[in-house]
Amino acid sequence: MSPITAHGASTSSAGGSAPLDFQSTDGLSDSAQHSLAKAFESASLDPQKLHHRSAQLRQLLHEARESIAANLKVPAENLEFVGELGFAYWAAISGALKNFSGSFIHGVTDRQVVHAFGREFAQAGNRTITLTTDKSGNLPYESALHDSISAKQPVVVFWQAANRETGVVQKEIGISLPKNSMLVADMTAAISPSQRPNDYGVALWDPRIFGGPEGLAILAINPDSNWRSPIPPIDKRRLFGAYSKPLLLITAIALEAQRKDETKSLAHLQELNSALRAQIKSEIDEVEIVGDSTSTNPRSLAIVARGVVAEEILRAMEKRQILIDAGSACGAGALSPSHVLEAMGFGDSGHLRITLRASHSVADLNQLVGGLREEIERFRAD
Repeated sequence: MSPITAHGASTSSAGGSAPLDFQSTDGLSDSAQHSLAKAFESASLDPQKLHHRSAQLRQLLHEARESIAANLKVPAENLEFVGELGFAYWAAISGALKNFSGSFIHGVTDRQVVHAFGREFAQAGNRTITLTTDKSGNLPYESALHDSISAKQPVVVFWQAANRETGVVQKEIGISLPKNSMLVADMTAAISPSQRPNDYGVALWDPRIFGGPEGLAILAINPDSNWRSPIPPIDKRRLFGAYSKPLLLITAIALEAQRKDETKSLAHLQELNSALRAQIKSEIDEVEIVGDSTSTNPRSLAIVARGVVAEEILRAMEKRQILIDAGSACGAGALSPSHVLEAMGFGDSGHLRITLRASHSVADLNQLVGGLREEIERFRAD
């Protein structure tokens, strides 16, 4: 159980006069929002002090760790919490590549930070293999590994559970890695937070995917792996350990609520995703939908509208009180072209992204598709 009692559902509605929100940023779930004040009140002290209330906070943090571990299905002692998602990527990859001289394998559709590590690793005289893909978004991990196995060369494989722009889900690697190798599992956009590979060396999660807060990230470090702390030796700590204690308590609450409703929520999202795909195909001309409903995260839908400027469609939809995303989810600018869709062969323009939530309804989809159709047709007619 989570350390602070939560009230309310884990999803929020776009009712009333609020915009109909299909953006990728979910914000806090209702359960997390209702626990904010109590979490900050409970975690305002230094848990290392000897006072009674500090001891109470230590117990709350212990319970939060145990709750998160149980819901992610990892040992509690494997968990590390950091105060920023970018630092989690740095810690995971730097620790995997520390004193490593084999090959670093990652996908062309990975986040830009992963590409940056690959370039730096190569510039240091090592081998980086960037896996390419087609419009399916599937990455050929096993083909690359066969070559490394034949050469008896260790590898660090950065494996992405699902892509946060397209929703494309990667299959788990079905062959054993070479000796002294490691798998870094990116679970930041996974369909289910707990479905990480069993043979992970290090895995990372973004609490925002399950209605948790920004400003905290989760790492699980397998003590049997070759991961090495990237920080200078300080006691026995693996990382600096600086993170917001209230946000940890809220993360535990949000994750517990998400896991409780997960089966029902995913079934509803799958129905919405299939319905939305069918509506777009039947009502909007010259639009490609990325992936299919059986191999993508049902929360995500990426489309490519030919002959339009995605930013203009986004702004026109906002005037209709319908919020969507355009361009890259991790580019330097909010509306920069998607390197993911471009790498998959969808060109460099017309990229639109839609994020579905359990609070959405079929009526919401009708409003979304109707607005998209009219704005795309109006743009093409101008």
